[in-house]
Amino acid sequence: MSIVKTPTAKEPADTGERHRLSVIGGLAALSLDAMASVAYGPEAIVLVLALAGGAGLGFTIPVTLTIAGLLAVLTLSYRQVIAAFPDGGGAYGVARTYLGRRASLVAGASLVIDYVLNVAVSVAAGVAALTSAFPELLPSLNQSMVMTYW
Repeated sequence: MSIVKTPTAKEPADTGERHRLSVIGGLAALSLDAMASVAYGPEAIVLVLALAGGAGLGFTIPVTLTIAGLLAVLTLSYRQVIAAFPDGGGAYGVARTYLGRRASLVAGASLVIDYVLNVAVSVAAGVAALTSAFPELLPSLNQSMVMTYW
């Protein structure tokens, strides 16, 4: 008697359908890195505009509209890449096809750097959010230093 059981049901035929993503699912899965990379920028921009005073706050709406426009361009470019490379590709594949080996290596290296910096910024933003919600988590600093930081 064998200890290892053989499966009785056959695997479904690989029609490729189980690997397909809808447009919404594809954008959600493939654009998370790009969205996360720009997620902290608007907050920093509004903070700088607030520090500039009333004159700076007047730029809030134009900056917000510019960021929304950039996200629309990002979405459209992802749709174009998905249409041109339905089996996958990304920055490395697109650069390799259209720009050559050296450009594809630069694209791949820049993505690795982006991933590392994205994690660092996310952790810093998370710590800032937690210490903002729970100030007792801040290290014991002089109160004037805390006020300067925030």
